[in-house]
Amino acid sequence: MKKFITLICSVLIAYTSFSQKNEIKALEKAIKNNNFSEAKSLVAQAEPLLANMDEKTKDKFYFFKAKSLYSNGAIANSDIDSALEAIENLMSLSKSKYKKDALTIKNNIFQSVVQSAYSAAQKGNNEAAGDSFYRAYNLSKTDTLFLYAAASSYLNAQKFDKSLEFYKQLQEMGYKGESVQYVATNKETGEEEIFNSKDLRDASIKSRQYIAPKDKKLPSKQGEILRYMALIYSSQEKADKALELIAKAKEYNPEDTQLVIAEAKAYLASNQKDKIKPLLESANSLIKGDAINLMNFGIFAMEINESEMAMNYFENATKVNPKMSEPYLNIGALILDDDRAMVEEMNSLGTSSADNARYDELRAKRLELYKKAIPYVEKAFELKPEIETAKYLRDIYSTAFMTDKYNEMKQKIADMEAGN
Repeated sequence: MKKFITLICSVLIAYTSFSQKNEIKALEKAIKNNNFSEAKSLVAQAEPLLANMDEKTKDKFYFFKAKSLYSNGAIANSDIDSALEAIENLMSLSKSKYKKDALTIKNNIFQSVVQSAYSAAQKGNNEAAGDSFYRAYNLSKTDTLFLYAAASSYLNAQKFDKSLEFYKQLQEMGYKGESVQYVATNKETGEEEIFNSKDLRDASIKSRQYIAPKDKKLPSKQGEILRYMALIYSSQEKADKALELIAKAKEYNPEDTQLVIAEAKAYLASNQKDKIKPLLESANSLIKGDAINLMNFGIFAMEINESEMAMNYFENATKVNPKMSEPYLNIGALILDDDRAMVEEMNSLGTSSADNARYDELRAKRLELYKKAIPYVEKAFELKPEIETAKYLRDIYSTAFMTDKYNEMKQKIADMEAGN
């Protein structure tokens, strides 16, 4: 009876081994024929046999699995982790025939992930860019630049918790960003690619598949990281923490206008409006010739009811960049800022002769106010014909009793909404 049982076991082992070899051969054939769909199916069939495979067969299986998932560069995002896991399993074997080829696939996947990240960022798909940059970082932990890029992408996607988590990691590891990026241009695609090391980049140049090698020096980003963290804390209404980080960031770059804006936001968030005017005044020399920041400073001045100061910033912005629409729109809004007080007073008046006279006086002043604002709002719409500006202008025409212009703008809005 014992012999019979032993014989059965031997037959089962032989059958299993035979089945493994058949599965692996079929898998290899499918890959050679570039039939990656079939190869993936065969991988799924062979996976349950993995525990009984010898090391040589495991080596083949892991390599063919990675190769089938890589699909000659057409790897799906959902397959990247599985492909990398297969490569890691292969690398953990005591001996492997395919280590060099597996590392090539890993590097190709890395390049694909990096290009995917940059492509998503260029398209404004910031969360997807963050995911890909973080994956690239996990593939090459020495490339902390990708962790920084992931944090920045999540910040742009307004995924503040993730962004803050990664910025904190960068701080803890003492990340400076003063690094060298090794790049070269892919001859086939014409796109610039980043390499893990100088040696790998130089080897790629020797293969003649890449040209135009460059060593890009990246400046320190410590102050920038502190500023971004401060902005996140401000958005979370943690002004004290934000202001603490801004003070540290100023040690790295005391002339960073973005730090001034971050500080002003923190003061607004913590209702310390009295500190904003002196802050803006102290930074005036930093924003000469900068239309965007002149406008930003003007907005903060509006927030603290410093109308004259705000008007000065907006007017200077239009001089620096006459084709920028936002300062004109803000000038119009600033002119109309007195409208609310006039309306409130008009509504509070009675029916006496004196009240009626005051009502007529305010009505005339209000009409003049609107006529003064109209050219600025019209200019803003001319430079950037957006529907919200059109609606704002329509309402102004209505209040100013400019019926023809009101009807004209009403039609423009209808056309814009219809996509004409």
